[in-house]
Parts: sequence; C-alpha cells; structure tokens
Amino acid sequence: MYDRLRSLIIRGQLAPGVRVVENDIALRLGVSRTPAREAILRLYQEGFLVPTGVTRRTELLVAPLTLDDMMDLYHVMASLEGAAARRIDLLETAARRDLAARLKQAETRFENAARQRTVDYDRLFELHNEFHGLLVDSCARPRLRAMIETVRPQVYRYEWVYAPLVGPNHSATFEEHAEIIKTVRAGSGRVAQQAVAANWEKGAERLGRVIGSVGARGEW
Repeated sequence: MYDRLRSLIIRGQLAPGVRVVENDIALRLGVSRTPAREAILRLYQEGFLVPTGVTRRTELLVAPLTLDDMMDLYHVMASLEGAAARRIDLLETAARRDLAARLKQAETRFENAARQRTVDYDRLFELHNEFHGLLVDSCARPRLRAMIETVRPQVYRYEWVYAPLVGPNHSATFEEHAEIIKTVRAGSGRVAQQAVAANWEKGAERLGRVIGSVGARGEW
C-alpha cells in the first residue's frame, strides 16, 4: 500500500498540491482505510505530504516541487554518493576493475536509450538510476546506503517530472559519467568522490534551469 501510494506521488499521478484524503485513497487503491491511513502517515513523516495549514483539522497535500527543495536534495545526494565513492580505494584491484566494467556497460545502455529517435523516458530513468545504484551498492556501507535510499525517492519526484525536459542533448551527463568510470578504474577515492559530487551538482544546475523556465511560464 505504501509503495503504491508513494509511486503515484513520485510519478506525478498524484500531482503536487493535490489534497490527500484517507477515504479517497482507500477507494482508489482498493484497500481498507487502516492501511491507507498508515501509508499516508508514513509519507507525511517522510516529507512527501505536507499539511495545508489553513484549517484546525490536519489536512495533507502532496508536497510541492520547488527549485530550492530540488537544489537541497541534489546537494545532499552529492555528499552521500560522494562519500560512498570515497571508498573506491578500499576495493581490491579486481573488484574495482569489475565495477568499472559494469559501470561502463550500464552507461552504454543509458546512452543508447538516450539517443533513440523516440525516447522511452521510463526506461531512461531506470538506466540512469542503475548506473548510480551500481556505485552505491559496491561502495556504501549499510548506514550510508540506508541514508541514500531515504533521500533518493525524493529526488525521483523531480527527475520523473522535469528530467525529460532537460534533453534531448545529454552529452554533459555522458561526459560526467565517463569521468566517474575513469576515476573508479584509477582507484582514487578522493578523485572519485569529486567526480560523483560534480555530476550531482551540475545535474542540479541543469534541472534548475528547467524548473526556473517552467515556473516562469506558470505551469506549476
């Protein structure tokens, strides 16, 4: 129930600003009110839902998508994933080379999907996340991985809505990913940390320009 409701929010099927009512959610997802209530409470605690602040009774809305929030989230991810990449130099040489090869394969799949005449953005979204997931899964310890998994779904909201507007030229992302692969292969944790953080920070700038443009047109 929680996963289904969170997916609706991440994918924009429950749009920012929409009021979330327990009974309506239960009917929509075909469940009783108790699991609906529990899922809504959890999503409120995680920041996907926010109170309206206009009535005495607590009413919840899907959290807005804002430029400032996106920048904060991307900078947090730059720090967290950068910290994971910092441990590259602790991997055995064979493990590091294997990771570099798998990252290269994932990047090739991502680039091929991005260069299609008609882009399947669901697939592109999955392949991009696969690239980053490989690095985290190979380098992050459990506590750091848990922190990343807490923030990542919040990032997905912005990527799902706005990332398709960043293209069609994704060459900057390709170059940043290539630099990450290069640093992994070289085995310098400090340099890998810088490359991963740069990818997130530059990605925030690209997405920020899109959000600013959309906001200027009054579409959100």
